[in-house]
Amino acid sequence: MMGKVLKIVYPLFLYYAVVLVTMTVAQWFVGAGDEQYVICQLAASVTAIPCMLPFYRQDQDLRGIGFQTVEKEKLLWVLFAVLVVTAFSASLNNMICMTPLVEQSAGFQKANAGFYGSTILPELVSSAAATPILEELVFRGIVFGRLRDWYSGTAAVLVSSLLFALVHFNIVQFLYALFVGIVLALLVEWSGWLGTAVAGHMAANALAVVRTETGFLLWSVDGSAAAWGISGAVLVGAVGLLWVRWKKVVERKKEV
Repeated sequence: MMGKVLKIVYPLFLYYAVVLVTMTVAQWFVGAGDEQYVICQLAASVTAIPCMLPFYRQDQDLRGIGFQTVEKEKLLWVLFAVLVVTAFSASLNNMICMTPLVEQSAGFQKANAGFYGSTILPELVSSAAATPILEELVFRGIVFGRLRDWYSGTAAVLVSSLLFALVHFNIVQFLYALFVGIVLALLVEWSGWLGTAVAGHMAANALAVVRTETGFLLWSVDGSAAAWGISGAVLVGAVGLLWVRWKKVVERKKEV
């Protein structure tokens, strides 16, 4: 049991250490203000990705999984992930932001100021490209993958999503990351491909950047009955699509 715990804790510790050290060094050079945050975050992600990639490749080799080509079925999974994760994350974010939690969480307000303190281009490169690749590599590629080798799909999905939520350090991002993490882990479980989660995560973050920097969909978080109703409907729709896809996955497994 202890050996399994260490196989989860060690890569997480390395991930956090590399990100923290790189962020600190980058802030020494470019500054530690909100305007420089995404540049430092980008530097941390670019540094951490090659540090974490060997863990994932080693695990894949042990499972007998080589380089996976992008076939038609994988592209269909990508399209599905982009649609569902974007709808799910945007509507969930809307509903959380319309609660008192946002005003009560100083940690979220500080993080939000950093994420959106620059301009749209560096935010897209950092938050919608580099960060999703790193986080999916660590939490769905390594953590979920290892848990899935040892335990049932349900346990692996829940534990990996909880760990993903815990590293966000404030209640607003914790709740958001927990539920979005479950969706992303399910997509990897069903598709058998990490790229599915990466695509969904990128799309969700890209929408978050665009809507924040342009004011697009500002009405959807104004606390009105329409905002709650439409957000709730979109969330239910996304969950419904996941349910339908799950049923298809189950049926396909029965046929094999």
